[in-house]
Amino acid sequence: MSVEIVLFTDGMSRFACILRVMGLADLAQEYEELAGKLRKDQSPETVGEARAWVASSFGRGSGSLSDRYVYRNGVVDEVLNAEYETLLQELTDFANVA
Repeated sequence: MSVEIVLFTDGMSRFACILRVMGLADLAQEYEELAGKLRKDQSPETVGEARAWVASSFGRGSGSLSDRYVYRNGVVDEVLNAEYETLLQELTDFANVA
């Protein structure tokens, strides 16, 4: 398994943890499952399917992943939210590779 895939799937798993904090447990589970699949299979077909799924997971408009913040105790958790935004950008970059 390539180092890049390991690092990327570790980021996907961390993103899933943050999604759970945000109350998005079902989506988090799907990210965990996809990370596991990519750890086992880095074939072009699997990577292509993963890119398409990640892109579709973002949603559109109000309520989309890019339109959300990480809250704790009723306020934005600045540190966790910054990590969320970084991981979201990494996932966006992955999804947008042609």
